[in-house]
Amino acid sequence: MSKKLTNLIKNNTAMRFISFSTIALTGAMGNVYAAEAADNNLADKSDVEIIQVKGIRGSLTRALNSKRFSDSVLDSISAEDIGKFPDKNIGDAMQRIPGVTVVRTYGEVSGVTVRGTAPEHSMVLLNGQNVASVGWFDLGGINRSFNFEMLASEQVSGMDLYKSVEADVNEGAIGGTVNLKTRKPLELDAGTVFASVEGAYHENSEEWDPAYSALGSWKTDDETFGILVAYSNEQSKVYRETLSNFGTPSGSFTDSNGVSHNSYGAMSSILFDEDRERTSSQITVQYAPTDNLLIGLNYNLFELNNDHINTAQFGIVGFGTLDGNSTTTNNAGVLTQGTTNGANGAGLPPLFNNTVLRKPEMQTDALNFTLEYTVNDWSIGIVAGSSSAEGRTLQSSTWWGDTTNAANGGYTYDVAGALEIIPTNSDYMSSHSNFDIFQEFTYINYVRDNDIDYIQSDFTYQLDKGMFTTLDFGLKYQSQTFASRGDYRDVDVNKAIADGLNLSDYNGGFVSGLHSKEGRPGSLSAFPVADGAGIWDYAYQNQADTTTTLSQFSIEEDITAFYVKGNFEGDGFRGNVGLRYVGTDVLSKGSIDGLPSQGKKDYSNFLPSVNIAADISDDLIFRFAAGSTISRPDYDAMQMAETISVSFATATVGSPNLEPYKADQYDIGLEWYFDEASIVGATFFIKNISDYIETTAAVEPYDGCSQTCLVTRSRNVGTGDVTGLELQIQHAFDNGFGVQGNYTYTDSERTTSDGKIVPLDDVSKNSFNLSAYYEDDNFSARLAYNYRDEFMRQYNNSGSASVNDAYSQLDASVIWHAMDNLDISLEAVNLTNEALVLRQPDFGNVVHSIDEFGTRYFLGASIKF
Repeated sequence: MSKKLTNLIKNNTAMRFISFSTIALTGAMGNVYAAEAADNNLADKSDVEIIQVKGIRGSLTRALNSKRFSDSVLDSISAEDIGKFPDKNIGDAMQRIPGVTVVRTYGEVSGVTVRGTAPEHSMVLLNGQNVASVGWFDLGGINRSFNFEMLASEQVSGMDLYKSVEADVNEGAIGGTVNLKTRKPLELDAGTVFASVEGAYHENSEEWDPAYSALGSWKTDDETFGILVAYSNEQSKVYRETLSNFGTPSGSFTDSNGVSHNSYGAMSSILFDEDRERTSSQITVQYAPTDNLLIGLNYNLFELNNDHINTAQFGIVGFGTLDGNSTTTNNAGVLTQGTTNGANGAGLPPLFNNTVLRKPEMQTDALNFTLEYTVNDWSIGIVAGSSSAEGRTLQSSTWWGDTTNAANGGYTYDVAGALEIIPTNSDYMSSHSNFDIFQEFTYINYVRDNDIDYIQSDFTYQLDKGMFTTLDFGLKYQSQTFASRGDYRDVDVNKAIADGLNLSDYNGGFVSGLHSKEGRPGSLSAFPVADGAGIWDYAYQNQADTTTTLSQFSIEEDITAFYVKGNFEGDGFRGNVGLRYVGTDVLSKGSIDGLPSQGKKDYSNFLPSVNIAADISDDLIFRFAAGSTISRPDYDAMQMAETISVSFATATVGSPNLEPYKADQYDIGLEWYFDEASIVGATFFIKNISDYIETTAAVEPYDGCSQTCLVTRSRNVGTGDVTGLELQIQHAFDNGFGVQGNYTYTDSERTTSDGKIVPLDDVSKNSFNLSAYYEDDNFSARLAYNYRDEFMRQYNNSGSASVNDAYSQLDASVIWHAMDNLDISLEAVNLTNEALVLRQPDFGNVVHSIDEFGTRYFLGASIKF
């Protein structure tokens, strides 16, 4: 729980805010009329039909019902029942929504791209409020994107994706705003009990892992008091097999004949082996002492531990001598094939084992107090809450190779297709004893904290003024801090060498059969791996006495927002028009050249919006929406600091003097609801983005690097434009079968700082989803296919335009309703073991990286009373 909530209440601004809200509430006490419970400022905006159909068809019907009666451009997902969310992961389910594609970093969805915008440009709310979030990967960007890997799906009853702007919805997204809704005791039957167990099997690792969850909900007979408690625990194996080049080809490699070549300096065959444990806890209490007053308290805790070993067999061309008689160059002038050996006199093996151990531990919690009251023509809501997230990642990196006879570390590489690394000595990978410690033994603790505190009041006044039905207005104050630090406590590698550390001392066995989907005959698919426990023990015992801080910064933001919105309704039309004002004050603290430094930035924005839904007929709806919104810069772009990785020769430099992304967006849509569970729809959308932030990377001399670094900087440059079309169809047949499909065309472009016109990162021009299902009283089954064509992606400091090949994935699930209260389920994710393949067109379309995740199976049982 955030430690700042008490400080926030002591803050003068917050006190004036609370006083204003309390006076307004107290002054409104008087004659009372019946209230309806809202969902933390994102309640249903109009009366919605109650849908009683169960199963897959029931969940699709409920979701479609939310879309149909919403005033804004919205898509929904509804769980079939407790514990029966449509997919294993919230992000997996979101990819079925028109206009949404997903980002898979380690097989499971970690972020979503909505209508041509990056994951960090969409926002995730929990019951209508912001959720703190931190990441763990030290080489990844520090952004505002919520990590969907944190969130178990068992406790989520549904979610809404707002694609258009509404004045009363939190600003911060130029893509879409996702509101996740948890369950509430007064909305469930008294005495509801749910429990489940599951086993997960990862085909690549050939291991089973357990998962279980439980939920209990109770309320009094008069339904005035209720309490809900839920908990879930999921253990899983994450197994990623990678072939990758690093950076971009440079002309600094001279072969044994004195000829200079443009070559990648590093390449690697990698196994990422993770044991993941995810837990989720929820306690919700509701009290309704009268028909017009509802008080709620909700607490959620999400925890994710993902200990892993990242074993990379690295080839470094510069550690050896490039054989001038072995080289092959493509038509872009890039060296695609060559042989390097250890004969350069440095004694460093060109082919070596880099074992990276990490112990990431992350948690996010959220505490919300809500009060809703109605009197006469007024409805009043007060929300006070706090969310905090912390990430602690211990990391140790070691290099192992044959330094006695460096020639043993020679190898031939080929990057014309899937990376091939062929050791000169065929026995080199056959024994752990060939690998001595050398060059690197790091010990780092990465610390990240994010705290969010907020308080808001919302008011609704019932109008009888022409077509306007209600007037909504409110104000919100939010304070948030993000802090990051990397504490570097090197292990004395010279002492480790003197101690004779050898990989055989930490024998973790061998892996084989890697890269089965995309690898070539020469792809390095078998090598020794380490037992990480022993390396950790040595690192603990031999860490340096003093700590060197690699990077340290904090970003403080105070956000004040006011909004007013008029809801209108007439003969055959409805909608809203509103204006939101938001002021943002930023204080960035850090260090540059080892000295404390800070910078300030403040900006304000007026964000108008209009949403109109017109009934052309009883079943045909025309929609129009227009609005302005912003997305704030990523934290690492705003840091008043520098982040340097000496081992990888990279540096990230930031500044708080950045404007937020701004977007004017427009929607025109037509929806035909030809049955309660059926729709044919089309939506045309436009986004005009200004103050676009570009992150560029270039090799240059930089203090803190031994010589040069790949330096990454961010700045506002120009504009971006997104134009697209969403098509959607859904139909439930009378015989138990049903289909659901959508197609999205997205045309995106921005002008880079060097004048090039390129698509936005992570955006596919064409994507579609197609699923079919069948259900009866005994069984339900679904087959879901997802496709997206090529998209630009930055990876492994590529520093150049990199394009991911088209990607598709097939998932399936079968549920047997064995008894009235007992279900048996079998699910499969990524049935065909599809891989992510990244190419670099500027260098002859060489394959920059390949990631394979494998197929996962889930066998489970659940009961509900």
